[in-house]
Amino acid sequence: MINNFGNGASYLLEGFRLLKQPRILPFVIIPLLLNIALFYFSISYLYANFDLWLNGFLDQIPDWLSFIKWLLWPLFIGMILLIVAYGFTFAATLIGSPFYGLLAEQTEKVITGESADSVGGLLAVLALIPRTLMREIQKLLHYFLWLIPLLILSLLSLLIPLLAPLMPFIWFVFGAWMLAIQYTDYSYDNHQIPFKILRKHLKSDRATALGLGAAAMFSTMIPLLNIIAIPAAVCGGTAFYVERLKKESKLYKQDKKLDETNP
Repeated sequence: MINNFGNGASYLLEGFRLLKQPRILPFVIIPLLLNIALFYFSISYLYANFDLWLNGFLDQIPDWLSFIKWLLWPLFIGMILLIVAYGFTFAATLIGSPFYGLLAEQTEKVITGESADSVGGLLAVLALIPRTLMREIQKLLHYFLWLIPLLILSLLSLLIPLLAPLMPFIWFVFGAWMLAIQYTDYSYDNHQIPFKILRKHLKSDRATALGLGAAAMFSTMIPLLNIIAIPAAVCGGTAFYVERLKKESKLYKQDKKLDETNP
């Protein structure tokens, strides 16, 4: 399991390496420009509101628990950084999803050695928008399904001091898993494989998926690096798909064809 987790994290490094490929680099320019704009607005918003959030959080602590404020302060900072990092990542991937779909497609061609036929430029992006938005809505519903109980658990941690130190770790695992889904899904969507099948395949290789997601989460928490980390994670997720998940996907397609021909 530890080896698989490490292998998963190494896919992000593979993604950074792939970004330098001449056939991939042109597909990164527009997502990078979008990320730079989002990063600027995210940092500005965090700077303007952080003190208000922190004081509001500490004011909710009952007087009889005031002695643990020194412990909750860094925990709150960690949780806010995770939420902001994940929020930035989520917004960047949502807005740039059609471009990331093309990036994943081109990355798969480079990894498998397929011909470098053009994907069609702006017309291809426009054609992808309806499909990618529907896919993102599916992921949104899945995220919120888990986000609501996590938020409730976070509120309970204000009343249960022993629960508070666990919350940053729980949020981190949640974020890592969701990022693994996000960055692997572009390849599944390109091959028109249902979202529920993606989740099933990732669960069968959970440690590797968490390794990729955790590495992506760490990199998106580092200012400036997070701008380029997202396209690198898309490339890394594509490499993960090609090397470990594509075989299962082909089996799914074969089974589906058999079901269609033998109703």
